[in-house]
Amino acid sequence: MSNDFTSSPALVDSSRVTAGQTIRTTEVARLADLQNYCFAVGGTHNVISQTFDDSCFRQDSTSFVEMCGWYIPKLSRSHNELKIRLSAFCGSSGAQIMLKLTFPISGNTYTDTITVTDTARYGGVFDVATITTLSTETEAVGLLTLSVKATATHEIEVLGIQANWSPLTSPITAGVHYIGSSEFIPQGATRQAADQPLSSRFGVETLRNMSTLRTRGRVLLNWSGVRNASSSSALNIAANPPIGLGHGDQYYMFSEVALFSGMNELDLTINLFANVAGLSGGQTITVEIFSHRLTFSANGWSSYSLTLIRDELTRSNEFGLSMYRVGVEVSSVNADSLLSILNPIASTPYITGLSIIGV
Repeated sequence: MSNDFTSSPALVDSSRVTAGQTIRTTEVARLADLQNYCFAVGGTHNVISQTFDDSCFRQDSTSFVEMCGWYIPKLSRSHNELKIRLSAFCGSSGAQIMLKLTFPISGNTYTDTITVTDTARYGGVFDVATITTLSTETEAVGLLTLSVKATATHEIEVLGIQANWSPLTSPITAGVHYIGSSEFIPQGATRQAADQPLSSRFGVETLRNMSTLRTRGRVLLNWSGVRNASSSSALNIAANPPIGLGHGDQYYMFSEVALFSGMNELDLTINLFANVAGLSGGQTITVEIFSHRLTFSANGWSSYSLTLIRDELTRSNEFGLSMYRVGVEVSSVNADSLLSILNPIASTPYITGLSIIGV
């Protein structure tokens, strides 16, 4: 049987699936179609979307220098193509950008290197990298890093980056699919038509599929500082990007997102990844993020699982959804911890990367 789906699918009429209503093939067929669509296309929006101010993200090294990093969710074992689009230019052709996706537990690494085509600012071309992973990857997240190198006597400048997993095409391959270790079973488009039996298996698989889809990772906030920037120009002119979170960022480094309120009952958490730098001599850094106070004591990436403890935003009523503010808190703790004139980067540990992944 074919596991087709339509894009965009027609939604189930909720008024037709209440007690006392006749079960119509229309609703059953739409429910099957919607499951397939949600698995194949759902979640394939941006996992990274970040732009940079003029002249700040520059590099004049002629060998690769790692400058950024983000944690991103893996949508499923079947979603294996990651597309990364970059806006960048260099004064002469030949500058390159290397994207590296690493899965921390399995240790597998996938790379793609592209040659920057624009030799002038806003030449109109987005350079596209494609990373293809194995279908055996079971991990929920991976670390994407960006390294760049310029051509001799010139500098490369990056203006923005966007990345997303490519959606699957219709029909979905037959057989069991997995999000992590949870099963998703696609539904046959021809099995819900008139005069077909409505089996108990359809109901069981539908409930299981819904539970599986609820565990899929979704980027709530993703930001990376720019490290190791280098330019032949003075710092007041070029190569002076934000390296870590600063005092002013606590007012703007957040997003307002919908989270379903039953997360705690289903044991679903928010996964936070923070890249810390500058710790030495037993130092720690404490920050407040998503109503949790977190203390980091080691350089490099650390992770926390955060529960849903804060109140909904009043604007939940505007959307009919449970809306939450996810990100860096406006607090005295953060005012004391984040980089500022009083906390210069030369003597203060700092957060140089922050990824918050929910469901």
